[in-house]
Amino acid sequence: MPKPLFTKLIAGGAIGFFCVLFGCIYGLSANDRILLLLSLGIGVGSLIRCVSLYLLIRAHRYVCFEGTCMKREPTLLKRSLQILFQDTEGTEYRFTLDKGVKLLQGHYYRLYFRADSVLNNKDVPANASESFLDFLGFEELSSLESGNISDEQ
Repeated sequence: MPKPLFTKLIAGGAIGFFCVLFGCIYGLSANDRILLLLSLGIGVGSLIRCVSLYLLIRAHRYVCFEGTCMKREPTLLKRSLQILFQDTEGTEYRFTLDKGVKLLQGHYYRLYFRADSVLNNKDVPANASESFLDFLGFEELSSLESGNISDEQ
């Protein structure tokens, strides 16, 4: 299981668990049924999300792109970035990701996307403008790549 996906799975489960824990404790102590029901609803939603992410990871229904972030441009009046990404074979991809994703220009990354809707039959992103909806995570591989380059020289 890739580390960024495992981290996302654990973080989602932990957030849901603690929301339910503290919400139920406070809801029971204050006799607040609405807070209790909302906390349980958050718990059920979090559980469904974690199980679906676990099944996605286990079935390998995700796609990895390895390469270099060539350019990152903020989109005007939106909370998104346009990322120009070049893989190891020289193919360039454009992705729209959330501004919270901290990809640095010139660094080597592995990006993870849901396979169901990101790719079409030719392994090219089908909806690059909506790729932030299917973005699962990333990991920086600069240290691995620079180690490989120094070994070759």
